[in-house]
Amino acid sequence: MKKTFDSNWNKSEQHLTQKFSEPLFGHSIEFDYKRDIKCLSKVLQNYNINHTLDLDFILRFLSSYKYEKRMILVHGLEYEYDYKIIKMICEQPESSIRLCTLAMVIDPIELYVRDFYDLLISKQTDENNCDILRKLLEILLALNNYDIQKFKEIYENLFKNSLENDIELIHDKKSITSKLLIQLLEGKRCEVNAHSISVAKTIAGQLYEVRQGTSDIDSDTYTQLFTRDSFSQLAAIFDIYEDKYGQSIQEAIEHQFKNEIEIKCFQDMVEYIRLPNNYYSKILRQALDEIPIDYKTLIRIIIGHQSKDLDEIKLEYSKIYDETLDKTIEDCIDIPGIKHAFIMIITSGKKLLSSHCERAIFGRRNHSSPTNSRLSPTNSRLSPTNSRLSPTNSRLSPTNSRLSPIIMGGMEIKHRSQEAIDKLAHILKIKRPH
Repeated sequence: MKKTFDSNWNKSEQHLTQKFSEPLFGHSIEFDYKRDIKCLSKVLQNYNINHTLDLDFILRFLSSYKYEKRMILVHGLEYEYDYKIIKMICEQPESSIRLCTLAMVIDPIELYVRDFYDLLISKQTDENNCDILRKLLEILLALNNYDIQKFKEIYENLFKNSLENDIELIHDKKSITSKLLIQLLEGKRCEVNAHSISVAKTIAGQLYEVRQGTSDIDSDTYTQLFTRDSFSQLAAIFDIYEDKYGQSIQEAIEHQFKNEIEIKCFQDMVEYIRLPNNYYSKILRQALDEIPIDYKTLIRIIIGHQSKDLDEIKLEYSKIYDETLDKTIEDCIDIPGIKHAFIMIITSGKKLLSSHCERAIFGRRNHSSPTNSRLSPTNSRLSPTNSRLSPTNSRLSPTNSRLSPIIMGGMEIKHRSQEAIDKLAHILKIKRPH
C-alpha cells in the first residue's frame, strides 16, 4: 500500500521543488533520499489517474543529481512507493524529452543498448546510410571488455535475442563492417596500457609494403588488428608508419578498402584511438548542426559520458571551436527542459538558466495538463519523426522490472532505511568501472 500524504501536500511540495532547483553537485544541500523520493512520488501520482507524466519537471528535477544519486532515487521510488519510473517513462508518447528523461533513470550502458537497437532498426529501412554504421561503431568504441559483456547481457534481456544474431540479420554478415562490429562485441581487446616499439615497427612496415604493392594484408587481418590490439599499441603503429614512411594512416586505409562506409569506419577508429575527446567533440558539433538536431546522439554522449570522460570532452570542445559546450547548448537547444538538463550536467550545476525560467518551471504545478505546448513543441526542428530521434517501438518499451533489479551486487534491499540506501550507493560506485 502506498503511503498517505498530509492534506497540505501542495504547499510542502512547492517548497521542496524550489529547494531542488539549487544544484546538488557541490553538495550544498544534504542528500535526503526520503524527502526527494516523496517529492517525486507526488508528481508521479498523476500517472495513476491518466497515465501521463510531467516529463519536463522530472527531467529538471533529476538533472540536479549525479548518476549514483539518480539511481538511488529510481530504486527508492520502487521500494517505498512501488513506482517503476522506467516503465512509466517508456509508456509516454515518443518525444525528445522522453528520450532525455529515460536516459537519466537508466544505466549508461543500457542507454547505449537502446540506442544501438534503434540504429539497427533504422538500418533495416535505410541500408545505405553510412552515418548509422558510424554511430553503431561510436557506441561500441566507448566500451571496455567488461562493458561489452554487460552490453550484450542487457541487450538480450531487453530484446530477447542475441546482439550478434540481430546484426547478421539486419546487416550482411559477410560484410567487413558487420565483421568489425561483431569482433568488437567479442570483447577481446588487449587493455594493457603499454606497447612494443619493435612490434609496431614490424606492422607499420607491413602496412607500407601493402601500399607499395609488394605485400598483401586481407581485410580480416586488418579487422583483427583494429579490434584486438591495445589502443596504445595501435597509436604507436600509426605514429611509426607516418613518421618513417611519410604517409598518413588514413591514406593507407583508403588504399586497403574501396567501400566508402568501410573507409569511414576505420578512419573513425583511428581518430578515436588517437584523440578520443576530439572525436566526441566533433560528433557533438555535428549533432547540433543537423536539422533537426540529433537529440539522440547528444543525449547519448552528454548523459552517457557524464560519469566517465565528459569533463575532458567539453575541454577539448572549447579548444576546437573556441566556445564552451554549455554556451553552444544554450544557443542551439530549443527544448527548455533538455537545455536545462544538459547545462546542469555539463557545468556540474554551476551554471543555471535565468532565475525567471527557474521560477516558471518550479512554480508551475501539475494541476494543468503536463502535455501542454511547452512539452510538445511544434517547431519542425523538434519533430520526432526523424528515425534517429524516435524512441524504439513497443519492443523498446518493455515492462522489465529486471532492469530495475531488487537485488544489486548480490545484496537484496530489504530495509527502507537511510542505511540501506547508503549501502546501495556504495555498491553502485563499486560496480561502476569508469
